[in-house]
Amino acid sequence: MTRMENLQPDLEEQARQDAVYQAAMSSINASARRTERNGYAVMASVMGYGEGALGDGMFAKTSHAAKLFMIAFGCAVPPFLVWWVLL
Repeated sequence: MTRMENLQPDLEEQARQDAVYQAAMSSINASARRTERNGYAVMASVMGYGEGALGDGMFAKTSHAAKLFMIAFGCAVPPFLVWWVLL
């Protein structure tokens, strides 16, 4: 047996390990890109909501009414619960 024939199994194993390593690294990179993409999507939606809610359109008026309703609801529920439970 020649020296090259003795090294052949080692070379094949090294090639297999390199392929597994490359697959693992591409999976990690894809996961990182997916996380970054989700962050951009969240920021785009928040910025779009903010610009729409501060304008003069129907969405801004609806958003303002929803804010006022939630404030009134938050102020009215605690006394109602006290009346219902304690009285």
